[in-house]
Amino acid sequence: SKVAHKKAMLSLSNSYNIGDVADFINRAKKTIDEAMEYVLELKLDGLSISVIYEKGRLVQAVTRGDGVIGEDVTENIMEIASIPHYLKERVDVEVRGEIVLPLEKFEDLNKKRLEKGEEVFANPRNAASGTIRQLDASIVKDRGLDCYFYYLVDGEKLGITTHSESLEYIGKLGLKTSGVYEVCKDISELEERILYWEKERNSLPYETDGLVFTIDDISLHES
Repeated sequence: SKVAHKKAMLSLSNSYNIGDVADFINRAKKTIDEAMEYVLELKLDGLSISVIYEKGRLVQAVTRGDGVIGEDVTENIMEIASIPHYLKERVDVEVRGEIVLPLEKFEDLNKKRLEKGEEVFANPRNAASGTIRQLDASIVKDRGLDCYFYYLVDGEKLGITTHSESLEYIGKLGLKTSGVYEVCKDISELEERILYWEKERNSLPYETDGLVFTIDDISLHES
């Protein structure tokens, strides 16, 4: 069924070189007249999901859809081992993450499909997306999907003031994160780490399609 997001799942602006990153920072500085720090994270290549917990219990999971309206896939989400049905705290939260099919699982899946004479998936992202929309939830469990969370909706209501702090809090709740986020002070630090991850990402157990950088202070980010 279709579900309207309480807060839109916005898309990211793209940058293709360090000049684009510098332009963003310069534009932000025209509006924000104070020092800023930036969080650099991996952008996992999978299917975006928003998961809602009430008093620490998973009650609903919705795909990104068009950013305003997504699809309810709660039953299937329950079959992903890395998404807990209960959090470590009895809180009302909405968290967003990326469902991925690990590269090892992807290769195994395509091998089995070949043996059965079935069409193989072009990439892990398509496999993850196709799997989460299956009507039979047991297929989700068999394929071994994984999920990494990266965003806490309305973290300010919980007294959280920075994005990096919200990532730590997500982990404390018992939700899985990539564990890769770095706070950078300026464009030179960002460039250094971008160059590092450009090479290092090839050794990760899942596919990535870039990096995300965000103004760390949530109030500054919102403005």
